[in-house]
Amino acid sequence: MSFWWPLLVVAFAFAICKFLLMFIPSNVPSIDVDASDVLDDGNQTKDNSFIYIPSRRQRDKVQCYEPATMKYLGFFPALKPDEVKERVAQARKAQKEWSRSSFKQRRQFLRILLKYIIEHQELIC
Repeated sequence: MSFWWPLLVVAFAFAICKFLLMFIPSNVPSIDVDASDVLDDGNQTKDNSFIYIPSRRQRDKVQCYEPATMKYLGFFPALKPDEVKERVAQARKAQKEWSRSSFKQRRQFLRILLKYIIEHQELIC
């Protein structure tokens, strides 16, 4: 009987270590994203530009404001109805592919995304 106790303790310790190792993240690969389209291209305003209210006649642009201060941030070109339908179809296709992915794949993707966000905070903000 005294032989089984150490073996049982070692097996239990091994099981606990295996369980705890699941929480240690593996190596997370990096991604590179071309940020040239988000750099200053004339769509953004200068730092001291507050509460710009454009003409309502402009239907080809979507104006963007910071909700906390109502600071005008810039604009994006508005999409036409068929472009919106195309984007919705792409999103539905991507969602179906995402639903077929495993938990491990989703966790890995979210870790890659988190690493990118942390490394590029200044650009994103």
